[in-house]
Amino acid sequence: MIMSENMSAFDAYRTYLAVQQHFTRKNYNFFKYNGKVKVSEETFLGRKDRYFFEKLARKFKHDDYVDFIVSNYVSGSDHWIGNLMSGENLITMKKWKARIDSLTYTFKEDMIYLNDQEEKLDPSLNPLQGMHPLLYRAWLRQKVSLETMVILDDLVGYGKVWDKHGDKMLKDHVFLMEKYRPFLNNSVQMDRTKFRKIVLDIYAGS
Repeated sequence: MIMSENMSAFDAYRTYLAVQQHFTRKNYNFFKYNGKVKVSEETFLGRKDRYFFEKLARKFKHDDYVDFIVSNYVSGSDHWIGNLMSGENLITMKKWKARIDSLTYTFKEDMIYLNDQEEKLDPSLNPLQGMHPLLYRAWLRQKVSLETMVILDDLVGYGKVWDKHGDKMLKDHVFLMEKYRPFLNNSVQMDRTKFRKIVLDIYAGS
């Protein structure tokens, strides 16, 4: 885990690029490269938007800054740094932290919602002809969290089916889950036995 520390404006810029590349490039891994990318400080000093990074460096320590960028990235916020400076983006980060801090509760409530929509789990995960899976549609409506989707994929591996289905939206979402997974695992201790029991208990009662 990268230790929390104060940042320079250049550190904030480089970390921003590293998170961006992690979520957009198949072969770049933020953790493998310790959040580093090839960029010069001279290039940074020539950027017109460096003021934003100076302000962010004063506001955040490193780990909180990574959480800020990642939480807004996976929420679908505009990724331009100038648009990440609003109070709304801080609220997004706080909501993300709340989900992480109560992940067991979030997962259980999401699974109860899915079970209310469909009594069996498999039909909720499987693409139908001309229709996206219930799980994906629930995520689009913000009824199910991305964290729940990643955990459920860890348990049953539905992402492999979605990836091979041929639907670009599903394929892109599997890519998002794969890229988000290491950040989620870095933020919380995953107890797959506990999460599996939640699923079994909910669907056993259907």
